[in-house]
Amino acid sequence: MVKKVFASFLLIATLLIVGGQVNRAEAYWGMVVNCREWISLRSYRSTEAPRVTTIPLGEWVWIYRNSYRDGFLEAEYNGMHGFVLDAYIKYVKE
Repeated sequence: MVKKVFASFLLIATLLIVGGQVNRAEAYWGMVVNCREWISLRSYRSTEAPRVTTIPLGEWVWIYRNSYRDGFLEAEYNGMHGFVLDAYIKYVKE
């Protein structure tokens, strides 16, 4: 009985840990283009959302596949997570 409870606990803990991590196979690199100097990495899908940071023209960002919605892409830049406008990202195949 104790082994079953421990095994269940271990399985749940593993799923919670793995579920919160990014699957890099479901993402790709994109380059910031079509702007004068930089774009905003926003905290949620809106131009009114607080800015997490700025991303300079020509920088690479990690874009999560299938994240496109309402013109925004889910992105990661220098360890910061947020959303960028699709119009400013050039897709690069791996």
